[in-house]
Amino acid sequence: MNSPFIIFWELTRACMLACRHCRAKAIRKRHPDELSTEECFNVINQLSEFTPKPLLIITGGDPLMRDDVTEIVSYASSKGFRVAIAFSGTEKATVDKLEELKKAGVARVAISIDGSDEEKHDSFRGVKGTFRMSMEAINNAKKVGLPFQINTTVHRGNIDDLPNMAKLCLELGAVMWDVFFVVPTGRAKAEMMPSPQQFEDILCWLYDVSRKTGLNVKSSAATHLRRIELMRDKGEMPQVGELYRQLLERLNELPEGEASQIVAGGHGRSLSTDGIRRSVGITDGRGMLFISHIGEIYPSGFLPIVAGNVREKSVAEIYSNSEIFVNLKDPDRLKGKCGVCEYRKICGGSRARAYAVSGDYLAEEPCCIYIPKAYRS
Repeated sequence: MNSPFIIFWELTRACMLACRHCRAKAIRKRHPDELSTEECFNVINQLSEFTPKPLLIITGGDPLMRDDVTEIVSYASSKGFRVAIAFSGTEKATVDKLEELKKAGVARVAISIDGSDEEKHDSFRGVKGTFRMSMEAINNAKKVGLPFQINTTVHRGNIDDLPNMAKLCLELGAVMWDVFFVVPTGRAKAEMMPSPQQFEDILCWLYDVSRKTGLNVKSSAATHLRRIELMRDKGEMPQVGELYRQLLERLNELPEGEASQIVAGGHGRSLSTDGIRRSVGITDGRGMLFISHIGEIYPSGFLPIVAGNVREKSVAEIYSNSEIFVNLKDPDRLKGKCGVCEYRKICGGSRARAYAVSGDYLAEEPCCIYIPKAYRS
């Protein structure tokens, strides 16, 4: 894969929130060594070397903490990039700001909601009022006609709330529900992670949610949803437990919709209505990279191994030649059961979680219960 499919770009680590799981350990003030506006333009020029052009996700911290975010988006759009932006639920996401970003070329906004009500969400995000502000940001996106997705972090404390979250996504009209499974890096602790069986149960239930309601569902840091999608599409049921049965009972709380043909992206198709497609087999360092606020390049924001810096080498050179990217692009280099799994080319597990748990980014995914065929013979 010579060109990344998707690039996450952390414009700043500055953020007004104090989220319990924050990978960036975000702070209230901008870092003095952040890439300048001109350096950001130069990065965009470098990214223009990739063919086809990757999808560019502007993130943080909170990118709205930078006064030049609109200029950067506008420059990227002028170079032909499809741009989306993920920001914090704060009062900075005004109608005027979102209108400005839409005119600059933003195709979609992503807003994090981790609980279905104020108490659940705010306790996780660390600041009172963030649920209200996030909902206001969604309403503001609707007012200016910007498609929005809802990002939800799954942790042990909100598993029971997931059916309510699915219902909220449907009621609000989200174009996608991006369900992120905690990686123990930054502020996130290992005890926040669901168990491997809970992973399987939740992911299997997400398949049902999409099939019943038509909600476009994506998992982040849980690529085994792609395996589950392909298994269930051919009538093979994964090994589920009690949690799955509990979640399934609550499926009748959700409205019927037009069944989705795609859940995880295992087939490389998408039902997205705003032009942001998906591709097969994208994971940390394989079709994906992350640029930090000071120009460091990582395979993902949750895999904290620096492969290079845009101030010293071109993005294309780092993505093509650095050791970690070369290793991650080859699923046959994976170790343990991931290395022999028949789904390794579309899944491969979370390399970030493997590294966080074992110290080896090529180790097997620690939160997958699937036994590959090679281990069953």
